[in-house]
Amino acid sequence: MPTRQRYQQIVDRFEQVARANFGKPERIADLCEAAAISQRTLTRAFQAIHGTTPLRHLHALRLAEARKALLSSDAASENVTRVALRFGFRELGRFAVDYREVFGESPSETLRRSSGASRVAARGR
Repeated sequence: MPTRQRYQQIVDRFEQVARANFGKPERIADLCEAAAISQRTLTRAFQAIHGTTPLRHLHALRLAEARKALLSSDAASENVTRVALRFGFRELGRFAVDYREVFGESPSETLRRSSGASRVAARGR
């Protein structure tokens, strides 16, 4: 099997395990063990596939999933703290800074915008 294809399978397996453990403060080593992948192989695979480290990719993945949750139709019943904690962010200030850096708005702005759109849609029914 070509190396790139093998690395993609490794990355996919790692992401599957990581998604199943978003809310838990797992270390990369713990996730590697659960996915039966050595850290060294995982690092090589991430460099080849994404050009980054597993930790940075995991952080970006968790941020993206948190954004999806804040934008979802169920967001009206959510709050930023619950969403952040659900995706494994324990330092809420750091979460807000990273979120703004990536998405150009604060998590609360995303939630407000999403909640406002949900209310407008509900009135239109």
